Amino acid sequence: MKGAMTQISGFLAWLVACSSLSWSGELPAEAFSHLRSEEFKKRESAQAELLAWARERPEPAIEELYRQSRSADDPEVRERCLGILRDLVNDEYLKEGEGFLGIQMQQPNDIVNVPGDPKPRMAVRVTLVMPDSAAEAAGLHVNDLIAGLGDHVWHEGLAYELFREEIRQMKPNTKVTLKVLRDGKLLDIDVKLGRRPPYADTMFMDLRQVDPQALERAAKDAYFRRWLERRKSRE
Repeated sequence: MKGAMTQISGFLAWLVACSSLSWSGELPAEAFSHLRSEEFKKRESAQAELLAWARERPEPAIEELYRQSRSADDPEVRERCLGILRDLVNDEYLKEGEGFLGIQMQQPNDIVNVPGDPKPRMAVRVTLVMPDSAAEAAGLHVNDLIAGLGDHVWHEGLAYELFREEIRQMKPNTKVTLKVLRDGKLLDIDVKLGRRPPYADTMFMDLRQVDPQALERAAKDAYFRRWLERRKSRE
């Protein structure tokens, strides 16, 4: 009997925790309670667990986490909820903006003959592949000739400008197929585009004057601040 009463008490405590958070779905209440733990590792683990949970249901989770970041009685809970919010908003940041391949291109165009195309094409020669870029991940090489982007080919005009603008008009994580001439063979190379970084326009001028990581952090911080301002304006 005593054991049964203990189980019932535990279940009721769980229901109270859920109702106090105004949450209508499944809530990892235990992880949330561990944000108050005296053990640092337990607090870190709980924050990671809540982030993984929130990423499965970002829209409703964001609302609840925002509420807790403003109203929880424990400053540790408020701060950690804000940290989870920052990660969720950063996920959105990475999905927005312009597409980015991560190459430097030679100007002017190369004029090439492509197997199966009776007309000469304008092609983009790759002169540099950025480390940790979409281009590097896809296996692009210096001196590759990009002779098409999906179904788009260029028989006239400035191919490097047309190619650059098409890439920028796409969203990050867009999958594209490049038609690449390499050693006389036409290859289809699939690429998953990255997000155009804030330092993109200066990265090839003098990298010694640019701290890419610092600029990216600043851009994410500014994006999160704007998100918070918009969210607060709705209150």
